[in-house]
Amino acid sequence: MIRTISVVMVVLMVSTCIESPTTNPAHAQTAGPTRWAIAIHGGAGGDPSKWNDEKRSARREGLEAALTIGRDLLAGGGSALDAVEAVIRSMEDNASFNAGRGAVLTKEGNAELDASIMDGRTRACGAIAGVTTIKNPISTARLVMTETKHVLLAGPGADAFAASQNVPLVDPKYFLSRRPGRSNSSTDTGQDPHFGTVGCVALDSAGNLAAGTSTGGTAKKLPGRVGDSPIVGAGTFADNASCAVSGTGVGEEYIRNAVAYDISAQMLYAGLSLESAVTEVMTERLKPGIGGLICVSHDGQIVMQHNTPGMSCGAADSGGRFETQLVLDNGGRPESNDAADDLPVAGHTDDADETAIRRLIDRQADAWNAGDIDRFMDAYWKNERLTFVSGGNVTRGWDSTRDRYRQRYPDQEAMGSVAFSDLEFLRLDDDAFQVLGVWTLKRDDEDLGGRFTLVFRRQPEGWRIVHDHTSVQNPQ
Repeated sequence: MIRTISVVMVVLMVSTCIESPTTNPAHAQTAGPTRWAIAIHGGAGGDPSKWNDEKRSARREGLEAALTIGRDLLAGGGSALDAVEAVIRSMEDNASFNAGRGAVLTKEGNAELDASIMDGRTRACGAIAGVTTIKNPISTARLVMTETKHVLLAGPGADAFAASQNVPLVDPKYFLSRRPGRSNSSTDTGQDPHFGTVGCVALDSAGNLAAGTSTGGTAKKLPGRVGDSPIVGAGTFADNASCAVSGTGVGEEYIRNAVAYDISAQMLYAGLSLESAVTEVMTERLKPGIGGLICVSHDGQIVMQHNTPGMSCGAADSGGRFETQLVLDNGGRPESNDAADDLPVAGHTDDADETAIRRLIDRQADAWNAGDIDRFMDAYWKNERLTFVSGGNVTRGWDSTRDRYRQRYPDQEAMGSVAFSDLEFLRLDDDAFQVLGVWTLKRDDEDLGGRFTLVFRRQPEGWRIVHDHTSVQNPQ
């Protein structure tokens, strides 16, 4: 019985660790079967090492307070939409962030605020832009979504709508209050700009996603300028079928590239994982120094990345994760940009294809040894025609295979550790390889092993295992 179970787990190892290395758990993680997850940002841009201690401390405290609100709400069974609004309200009330009270100023010395929110369950959304008297723009954006037939209200009309809804209004001077750790001016620190917005993405225990973003815009902007934060599909997007996204940075570039929607589209239409889609956008679409993203997928994977010197951000989930950071290692991207291995490869050379598949198998071993079955499953062809054979038993379909592993291997101790060796490659056609190899597994002082045969086929999203067969040999 033990041998049969071990074989099954090894075969799947060989096939699915593809997506992301486990050396950066702060940047891309998946949680358990029934779960919630949340990520927040307080803006990307300047290098936190150049900030004074007061500013760094205030930013961390603000992130932790906001993340605690979201965590507690979701852990108590609250909705993703409520969590997003509550978290962003907290940051809008905190002058440490470029949103609400701490908004930067226009060229004329005024604050013009933008915000948007989206419900991944229905794709309902609401936004406001260029408002000057609304204390919490994110809440008014939600009212646009729920109380009107529109998506975006701007300028005086949006302020008037807010007044009709009896939301808290303030004198515009409210937004000129002194920020912790910096002077009361329209710039951050002149040579070290903090682009900033605040944002939140969340998955609740009912499986619903939501996203929201709020900002004071860009310092010294022209009056009337609107960035990506209130533009659904650019700075904010949520769809239960894929992911929730909030961006921060140079808004014009997020608009030009439809960044938030593009990440969802890559998952839905190209079959990419969330991490691969985000990595592609951050490294290929957006130039260095543009900004950052926080995202959570429909299955609870959290990805946070930036291509600026820093990004204030945080993440929590039902697995016990709770962290805030001002800078992510390697900008949150996988080391050596391994996620790019999932992208389609130009040319069909044996060396290039074998290298890509070897990397996938190496990352499979890493994921299994980290106890992450969900990410391990990313390497399989997500189709009902996927087949897995072990011990004379055949499992068909991606969902069935994933469910089988979740049930049998609930934690890392049960999974043990695996290694793969003696790989042999046989090209079947331009877009298919057969890969033979040896697996060894250690668990509870047991040494197990055997051989595996995998068939990899090039899919639009990259190489995927479409069939695997594992056999067990008697331990030596």
